[in-house]
Amino acid sequence: MIKYLQYLLIIFTHNLVKHLNLRFLLVLSYIVGPIYYLLSFKNSINLHKRISRFQKFGEISYSPIKVKINYVKYWLETLWLTKTNFQNKILNNVEIVNEHYITTLKTSNIGFIFALPHVGNWEMAIPVGNKLDLKLLAVAEPLDNQKVMTWFKSLREELGCEIILGGKGQNTFNLVQEKINNGYHVCLLSERSVNKSGVGTEFFGDLAAFPKGPVALALKTGVPIVPATFIKINNKYTLYFEKPFYVPHFENEAQSIQQGMKVLAKSFEKLISLDANQWHSIQPVWTDEY
Repeated sequence: MIKYLQYLLIIFTHNLVKHLNLRFLLVLSYIVGPIYYLLSFKNSINLHKRISRFQKFGEISYSPIKVKINYVKYWLETLWLTKTNFQNKILNNVEIVNEHYITTLKTSNIGFIFALPHVGNWEMAIPVGNKLDLKLLAVAEPLDNQKVMTWFKSLREELGCEIILGGKGQNTFNLVQEKINNGYHVCLLSERSVNKSGVGTEFFGDLAAFPKGPVALALKTGVPIVPATFIKINNKYTLYFEKPFYVPHFENEAQSIQQGMKVLAKSFEKLISLDANQWHSIQPVWTDEY
């Protein structure tokens, strides 16, 4: 009964929010965000400990309260997001940085992997990817609430991205590998391990636990990884591509994955540094945060 009520609440909120002005939602995030910051104070204190990590890298501004505001903004934008809303209000005004990387890769007619950090709003990248004629697929972690999971899956698929559900017993790795071999462009959030494990990787100068899935898939299939993010820069929605790279084949597979992780982490440092306050990965990332 509780799960059904949760589902009804989300559907009601979506049906309400999708009719609101996007600028109004931005203003609303500046009201709700500080409240959320206070209500989740223990987590907010943990985020304050990250400030010193970013200070090691020069002029990277990081404000936990702005992170919480952007996290609220992400959810409000996602509840607002429909195919029609995006096409009418955003699509024609999106800037694409380093589009030539994608144009070049597409000439070979192969699949490849988009590795994304939790920056900005990755859901909004889907319609832009369709405009670039990409065959998008993503993996979603299953939720306890099946109705909510089905709603999120249908939302993303309506935007133009096929969804495979991950989780135990789903044979996700082999399914995604097959899709890549069939020319799909797979989108994977890649800097936070859901199950509190991962491969130790230097990230902003400290040891973080990255999921090895994207790099292992790239190694297995021989396709490149394209680090990317959809972020608002200078008040303009921007799809930003970092330089693609191939995971090197060493005699030792673990060494290959470690090297791939190192390159991916450096690319993510560049993307997050565009605006660290839009990196709303508020769950543990570094090993000393678990």
